[in-house]
Amino acid sequence: MQAFARVLERDFDLPGQPLERALEQFSVVSGWSVMYPASLADGRTSRAVHGVMLPALALQQLLEGTGLEAQTVADDRVVLRERAGAPVAAAIGLGSEDRRRRFGQVQHTLRRVFCDDPVLQPGDYSAALVFHVASDGRVQQPELQTGTGDAQRDQRLLQAIRDLQLPAATADLPQPIRLHIQPVPEGRDCGSSRQLSP
Repeated sequence: MQAFARVLERDFDLPGQPLERALEQFSVVSGWSVMYPASLADGRTSRAVHGVMLPALALQQLLEGTGLEAQTVADDRVVLRERAGAPVAAAIGLGSEDRRRRFGQVQHTLRRVFCDDPVLQPGDYSAALVFHVASDGRVQQPELQTGTGDAQRDQRLLQAIRDLQLPAATADLPQPIRLHIQPVPEGRDCGSSRQLSP
């Protein structure tokens, strides 16, 4: 068990920096998916993280002092939220469990759409997008913030996001929603254990 744990550890060398940038770098190093409303990162700064450790511990250290915490949705996938009693959840009238469940639905839908498209199947590319969800569950204003390096794939990615039909309740989440797609190891295909990384 101890040897297995060592395999899952990563070498983190992340300075204190704007939280959005820190989370992008954390996702690249760890391979983890991190999803959160874009507004949560505004004005927040991460704590520096240095050393070899499990991603869960690295993320916990990174978020110290930000007022945020990570909640696990599935293996290698987490959703960020305000700590208990913070204003964001109260402002939108959602409890933490409702928020976690609705973000989980978004991730499940994205995984299914991407895995069904040979061009978009998770693999050796990364990207970052933001989008809004209307009251009927349709995606609005998708914006590609960091491209994949392939213009055709970028266009396909944006179109896939525009075509999404999400549960109407998704509109109750803080907007916009930020999505990070990270590379996954060779051999982890969508039919078995390949992971989408939003």
